[in-house]
Amino acid sequence: MLEVIDSHIDKMLSLYTQGEFFESLKQAKETYVSLTGKLDEDKDEFESRMNCFNEWYLFQWKDDSGKKIVEDYIRREQLDEELSRAFLNVNHTLLEYNKISFRNQIILLDLLHDEKIALAKGHKNIGLVEDDLFIGRVLKYKNQSYLLHGVCTLPPSVRSILKKQSKIIRKMNSFEEELKYLLKLESLKTKSMHYQHIEPAKIFVF
Repeated sequence: MLEVIDSHIDKMLSLYTQGEFFESLKQAKETYVSLTGKLDEDKDEFESRMNCFNEWYLFQWKDDSGKKIVEDYIRREQLDEELSRAFLNVNHTLLEYNKISFRNQIILLDLLHDEKIALAKGHKNIGLVEDDLFIGRVLKYKNQSYLLHGVCTLPPSVRSILKKQSKIIRKMNSFEEELKYLLKLESLKTKSMHYQHIEPAKIFVF
């Protein structure tokens, strides 16, 4: 099922990154960089950061009319209701890799929303190990959860700080505040990469 999701995401990226949409893409990238820091092609994490940008661009960025790319794509391709709902309700959140369950499923802890997420059986390896802390997006389709490719890992040493801040954000009950918080975390991660001689706890300050 992840192949179906990936094929639609690839199609969206193909359609909305060229031609009449190229200027929108440039505008979105400038906004993203201003919020999260420069995208350095020579850095090891460039590919993962580009994946994070691509998913933010498709699912969260709004054009001048207030419309999201994914909303236009759903209308254009006339997607069915279930797939449309899955794309419109992608869970962008702070996650921790918890364990592999006895059913051989990857279990993630959603620290921002205080819940557990079991990825679909047979979900391909996500390139992380137990206790890894990261920002990611989970899409639920046909009652199965899938982690998308845009993953921003964070220093495990700041887990308690982020768990406390996540609780504060959760109580606000606001999608806008959640997005602002998650993009701030990406920005602090970028800063921590530039100042590796400074302890992460002194950078991840709210």
